[in-house]
Parts: sequence; C-alpha cells; structure tokens
Amino acid sequence: MAFEIQRSEHNLIRVFAVNRPAHNLRAALAEQDKTDLIAELLGQDVPKDGAELFPVADLAGIGLSGYLEQGYAVSPDQLEDAKARLDALEGYVLLLFSSAFKGRDVTLEPGANLTLIGTFGEEQPDMTPTALQSEAAEMQPTSDLPPSTPPPKRGSGAAIALALIAVAGLALWLALR
Repeated sequence: MAFEIQRSEHNLIRVFAVNRPAHNLRAALAEQDKTDLIAELLGQDVPKDGAELFPVADLAGIGLSGYLEQGYAVSPDQLEDAKARLDALEGYVLLLFSSAFKGRDVTLEPGANLTLIGTFGEEQPDMTPTALQSEAAEMQPTSDLPPSTPPPKRGSGAAIALALIAVAGLALWLALR
C-alpha cells in the first residue's frame, strides 16, 4: 500500500506494526545498522532521527499509547480510538516522523513488512503573543534621554596580572640565587 508524505506536512507521526517475527528483527539488528534496516522496511532511506524502530516490550508499564502521549505530546483525544489497538501490538513497531524527508514530497511503498496502524499529530504549544496588562507596559517611551554609551574598555586588569607575575618571578629568582 503506497502513501504520500507532502512537503508541507509537519509534526505527524505514522505508527507501523512490523510484520516480521521479533527474533528475526533482533538478529537483523545484530548484523546491520538500525538506519539500514529501517530503509529496507520502508523502501526509502531515512535519516537517523527520522524514524524509530523498537520492540513494544520496551514500553512495559506505559504501553505504546502512553509513549506517544508522554514522549511525543500526542493528545489523548487523538489516541482514544486507537488506544486498544496500539497497546495490543506485539513485536516491533516503527515510528516514522514527517520531518524525516526534510520538506520533500515522498511516496512510500513499504510492502508487506509494515502495517500502518495510525497517523498522529504532535501537539504544539500555543505561541500566540499575549498583550501585557500593566501600567509600565502602557507607558510611552521617551526620547528625551541621550543614548547611553558603554564605558571604554580597559586592558589594565591584564597589565596588573602580568606585573604581578613578573614580580613573583623576580622574587623567586632572587630567593634561589
């Protein structure tokens, strides 16, 4: 099953079940780099930070839905319908991030090795600026004051340190003579 990832896509995570026995994947990971195995599964090279491949058993205690919620800020509302299916997965899963393709349109044809479980969006914090509500914020700047100029830089600290080192060296030389 082929699917498109648009260049305009941001902050989405596709979750795939890996349809290969866990012992086969462990053996493959012992023989080859994880990035190469991910490329083999997807049929497309993906940068190291573009995907995650791991056994679901590593998430004991929080489950895959908890991992997505706590680790990637996927809202509980998005996970509600898929929670039971996500937490019932066994073996390995692959998380594919939309940032993996660096703003390029890509068509993926993962084949029989992967089953798409769902696509989830990472929640982004509200970055809307808020107006300041204080008397100081309402004051108009005045231009009556001249611009301040920084004090001139001095190199006297280094000169004093050098003089002290020279005096200490001279005293040592005289003492050893």
